[in-house]
Amino acid sequence: MTEIDVAVPTSILRVESTLLLKTLRVHQVARILGIFGVSRIFFYRDFETDPSTHREYAGLIRKQWEYFFTPPYLRRRLVPRNPLLKHVGMLPPIRLEWFDVPRRLKPGDERVGYVFKEGGGFKVYVDSSRVFNAVGECREGLGVIRIVDPGEKMAECVGKDFYKGPELRFADSFKQLLEESRGARIVATSRYGRVPGFEDLSALSSSNRVLILFGSPSRGLHDIAGAEGLRLEELGDVWNTVPGQRVKTVRTEEALIITLGLVNHALKLKRI
Repeated sequence: MTEIDVAVPTSILRVESTLLLKTLRVHQVARILGIFGVSRIFFYRDFETDPSTHREYAGLIRKQWEYFFTPPYLRRRLVPRNPLLKHVGMLPPIRLEWFDVPRRLKPGDERVGYVFKEGGGFKVYVDSSRVFNAVGECREGLGVIRIVDPGEKMAECVGKDFYKGPELRFADSFKQLLEESRGARIVATSRYGRVPGFEDLSALSSSNRVLILFGSPSRGLHDIAGAEGLRLEELGDVWNTVPGQRVKTVRTEEALIITLGLVNHALKLKRI
């Protein structure tokens, strides 16, 4: 199965003047990537963003990402209070499939819990208030568990894979982003690119990993690549996924949902 990675600059937060607006934007990106099951998200520094501002934005994104992609029933236990999380409570949950569980526990139910070592064995937080003993092949961290006996507070580590949300990574430059993504097929989005046909889109399934690049609110990828001595067309495909746009600019989260919708549709049809 083809893994889809995405790269956007941290400067998408530069145009938002308050913590509330920055939080809304991070949430929109997180929600869109979760919908399409994106494997990794790279937030990179573009040439117009100084290193200290990039680190500031990265710190905000990292802290809010941790909150958004922690199961809601475990947040009070796992995510400490932080001023950067001031507005997250007013936002709708990301609601990944595995994170939507009933409060009442029944034998055989499976859910994501937080497993940890204690006294030579393992225990698991099944929610923010209840701790069960854990048996089976357990590893510390978030993992799928099966409720064995709610009364005896016993659960079993199942070892199933589950989608935790996009893995979060940061790059200090556009070049570093490309170096860390070596081996991936590159697709750059630009209003000056060519409009991809269905064959272009479905051909992505022949790659194990695809990295889709997005520009900043003020600079396109041609400018961002050129500032670091790179020619965008030499990196991979350059596609216009919003042909005929009737607005001056397309916001990053709008380009994300349009592009990922096209790619997802083509890949799913290819498998069928």
